Amino acid sequence: MLKRLSEHRFFRAVVTLASASAGGQLIMLAAMPLLTRLYAPDAFGVFSVFASVMGVVLVISSLRYELAVPLPGARRSALQLLLIALVINVCISLIATVAVAVFRFEIASLVDTPLLASYLWLLPLAILSGGTFKALNYWAIRSKDYRKIGVTKLTQACSNVTVQILGGVSGLGAFGLILGQILGQSAGITRLAKGLSLNELREGFNKLRSMALFTRYSNFPRYDAPAAAVNVLSAQLPNVAMALLFGPAAAGFYYLADRVLAVPMSIVGQAVGQVLFSQAREDLASGALFKRVLGLLLGLSGLASAICLVVTLIAEPAFVFIFGDGWRDAGVFSSWLILGLSVQFLYSPLSTVLMATNGQLVNLSIHTLLLLLKFSALYAAFILDSQLIAVQLISGAMFLGYGVGIFVIVYRARGYRREGVS
Repeated sequence: MLKRLSEHRFFRAVVTLASASAGGQLIMLAAMPLLTRLYAPDAFGVFSVFASVMGVVLVISSLRYELAVPLPGARRSALQLLLIALVINVCISLIATVAVAVFRFEIASLVDTPLLASYLWLLPLAILSGGTFKALNYWAIRSKDYRKIGVTKLTQACSNVTVQILGGVSGLGAFGLILGQILGQSAGITRLAKGLSLNELREGFNKLRSMALFTRYSNFPRYDAPAAAVNVLSAQLPNVAMALLFGPAAAGFYYLADRVLAVPMSIVGQAVGQVLFSQAREDLASGALFKRVLGLLLGLSGLASAICLVVTLIAEPAFVFIFGDGWRDAGVFSSWLILGLSVQFLYSPLSTVLMATNGQLVNLSIHTLLLLLKFSALYAAFILDSQLIAVQLISGAMFLGYGVGIFVIVYRARGYRREGVS
C-alpha cells in the first residue's frame, strides 16, 4: 500500500509540500521556547494585534485574483491574471500607506493598544511583500512546482526566526517580532519569480483579454474577497478582543496557544488544500471530486481525533515545561481551543472545493456564520468577565461553524458527482 501511495501523483505532491512546510514550521516552533523568554506576554499581545490587522488587509490585497491564476488552461491568460493580482496589491498597499499616515492613532485607540501606533508604519510594507508572495505562490501551484514552494517555506521560516531572535536579544520588544514576520514572509519571493520576467508579463498583456479575465473571474472579488475578509476577521477577532477585554497579556497567552496548536495542524491541511485545488479541474472533469473529498475527510478525521486527545491530556504541563511557568495560562487555553481547531483542520483544505466549483457565495455565508458565532461567544465572555470562558466559547463556536461548513462542502461535492459536471 505504501508503495502504491508513493507512486501516486497527488500523494507525492502532498508529501512534498507537507514535509517542507513541516520543516519550516518546526524551525519556528523550536524557536518559541527561546522567544517566550526574550519577549514578555505584553509584546506578544501587541504583535498579535498588528498581525491581526495585517492579516485582514493582506487576505484581500489582490481582491483574491491570485486564486484564479491556476485555473485557466492557457499560460497567457494565467500570466495576465498574475499581473492583475500584482497591480491590485500595489494599489492596496498605497491606500494602506495613506490610511496609516492619517489614522494610525485612531486605529491603535480602537483596539485599545496605544503602542501599536508606533509600528503601523510597517503595515504597507507587509501588505506589499505578503501580497506579492501570495500571487507568485499560486503561479508556482499552477506550474505544480511544489519543490520550489517547499524551499521557499523553509527560507521564510529561517528568516523569520533569525530576525525575531536578534530583535529579542537587542531588546526591540514587539518591533522585533513584527519585523521578523515581515522579512520572513518576504523571503523567497525572488525564488518564486524565477522563470518569469517583466518583459514576458508586459508582452503578454492585452487590455481586452485582461478585461475579459477580470470579468470572467469576478466572483473572486465579489464573493470570495468578502468571504476571506470575514474568515480572517473571524480568525483574528479573538486576538484583538482578548487585548481589548482582558489586556495585552491575555492576548499574548491566546496568541501562543493558538500558534502552537494551529501551526502544526496547518502543515498538512494547507498542503492538502493546495494540491486539492490544483487537482480540482481534473477531478471535476472525471467526476471524481466527491470520492476525493470523502476520502480526505475520513483520513484527516482520524488524525484530528488523535491530536485532540493528546493535547487535551498534556497541554498545561507541556506549556509550563517548554515555555516557562509564566505561560501556564496559554496551556490551559490550549486544552480548550484544540476542540474547535480540530474541526477547522478538517474544513480548511476541503474549502478549496468551494473556490474550484464557483461556490464563493457559499463560502461567504459559512464564514459570516462563523464570525457571528465568535462575536456572540466573546460578548457572552465579556458579560461573564472571564478569560477562560471566552476561550471555551470561542472553541465551541469554531466547532459548530466549521462543522456546518464541512457538511455543506460534502453535500456540494456529491451534487457534482450526480450531475457528472465536466
